[in-house]
Amino acid sequence: MSSTPENIIGQQEMLAVRQRRRYTLCHVLTILGVFFLAAFGSLSLINNSHVLGTILLINALVGLINLYLLKRSGNVERAAKILSGILFVLSMSLLITGGENNTGMLWIYPIVAINLFINRFWPAVFVFSIFSTSSALLLFTPLSALLMTSYSLTESVRFMLTMLALNSICLAALRSEEQAYETIIQLHADDIRQMAYYDTLTGLPNRWSFKANLERMLNRAERDKQRIGLLYIDLDNFKQVNDQHGHEAGDRVLLKFSEQLLDVIRPNDQVYKPQTESLARLAGDEFVVLLPNIREPLDASIVATRILNIFKGGFNVDDVDHMLYASIGIAVYPDDSTNPTDLLHQADAAMYNAKNNGRNCFKFFTQDIADKLRERQLIEKGLRLALKEAHFSLVYMPIFDCKDSSIVAVEVLLRCHSPALKGYGPDHFIPVAEATGLIKDIDLLVIDNALDAQGVLQKEHGFNGKICINISGVELHNELFSEQVKNLLAHHKIKPNSVELEVTETAFVAGDVTCLKTLNALNELGVSLALDDFGTGYTAFNQLIHYPAHCLKIDRSFVNDLFSEREARNKMVMIIQSLAKLYDLRVIAEGVETEAQMTYLKELGCDWAQGYYLSRPLSWDDFCALLKP
Repeated sequence: MSSTPENIIGQQEMLAVRQRRRYTLCHVLTILGVFFLAAFGSLSLINNSHVLGTILLINALVGLINLYLLKRSGNVERAAKILSGILFVLSMSLLITGGENNTGMLWIYPIVAINLFINRFWPAVFVFSIFSTSSALLLFTPLSALLMTSYSLTESVRFMLTMLALNSICLAALRSEEQAYETIIQLHADDIRQMAYYDTLTGLPNRWSFKANLERMLNRAERDKQRIGLLYIDLDNFKQVNDQHGHEAGDRVLLKFSEQLLDVIRPNDQVYKPQTESLARLAGDEFVVLLPNIREPLDASIVATRILNIFKGGFNVDDVDHMLYASIGIAVYPDDSTNPTDLLHQADAAMYNAKNNGRNCFKFFTQDIADKLRERQLIEKGLRLALKEAHFSLVYMPIFDCKDSSIVAVEVLLRCHSPALKGYGPDHFIPVAEATGLIKDIDLLVIDNALDAQGVLQKEHGFNGKICINISGVELHNELFSEQVKNLLAHHKIKPNSVELEVTETAFVAGDVTCLKTLNALNELGVSLALDDFGTGYTAFNQLIHYPAHCLKIDRSFVNDLFSEREARNKMVMIIQSLAKLYDLRVIAEGVETEAQMTYLKELGCDWAQGYYLSRPLSWDDFCALLKP
């Protein structure tokens, strides 16, 4: 198993605990040893046991030096070795001299036991072996002439047997402790591996584990000349489950889906043989299925159909029917790609194609999707470069009062001058920015520059109208957004009532708690809120009362169809105008391109209007010139 950073940290913590224990043991034993060695050494000298006394005092001095070095450096290993050496010399000295009144053997037992316990298992075995061998040579060979006292054969045998039993017990205890530490570290490593490579909710392999599995399976498939299908699954409407029923209910939904997913990919038609590594949860409500050794790409559709059938008639969890569906993208090795990263991206792109084509379906990766994927990657790279090198700028679209044609507001529109994005307008790069998360940086950049412009317009040009700023629907689910807007307003010293934030109506989802919370927070700041492209989304008319909106912007397509032969289309402007009047909302008509359209809007009672008939988007200098009387 490869060591993860978490695993290494965990093992280091375990070793640190053990190291602190050894430090305390060495510290305490050295202090006690120095005290007793000095005391008994002095007594031995007083009783004329000069050799023993001298040895004890020298050992006490060495112990004192060892204590100083331990305090100064914290080097436990060195301190343990020195202490072990002191105890060995002391043990052998007591054996040779016999100690005070020939009681040395009795002191040897605890000293040797302590010597073993301050060492790890194998060093302790070495110390025991050296001491046992040395003792046996001194007691049972001609080397006994070196002894300064005499021991009977019975005493010598009893000493050796007792030492053998005592040291065996000590070594067994040390070994048990070593094994306990090893077991704890292994259990910790297993837990860390589970957390690092498996999803904690479903128990399925996670993204990192899946990538390793995918690469391994592709290598195997290349060797065995096999075909592999990759299904990328995203649950549609899952966010509503979290918003309406809470995240715990969402977790139960994900858990049940993962269990049913495992069941439905168990084949009864032998399309493929399932493996543990065939499933993974990548993130949130995104899952992947690997289909090894399929005969042809269409075999993957059999499994995809089974997965879609899970949601037929609703997805019931805890007696609640959730209107969930799945969008599935399919990529096939080696038909689409032989690279694991590219294969995953292709399945992901196919999944988004399924979402954009009605959801609750599966789509195979195609050349058209490949072209769009390459384009998206190109745009993403260009956006990152544009943000880094400040290639964004603003143009200014005047908004006029329908009654007197005065300029009452200005909408800032984003333009990008990056060479990498030449030919791509906001309609191309904004969706990519939203999908990659770059939109948050872009939104803050636009708001910052727009508020800076509003400050100049108010101070130098006496402009008392609103500055209208488009924000992405992504921000409605960004809990930090309202606070960021508040900070920018304070930084530029702009009154909130001179700012209007525009969000497309399609960004709204009925019953979306997070969205409503963000809108209310912005409303409390004092900025006005406009529903852009109104009439193109799914906002029920009776839901308007729940949204803190101040303005409806009629989509240009309805203004363009004012005189259309299609009655349902040409009456939309009138319907929206009546609706706005009912809820006391201001109305802006965008896309006004003819005098006839402008005349009709005035007669209808529309509040404000903008469009090429009135003015095209202007540069900063041109807009400032337009404001001059």
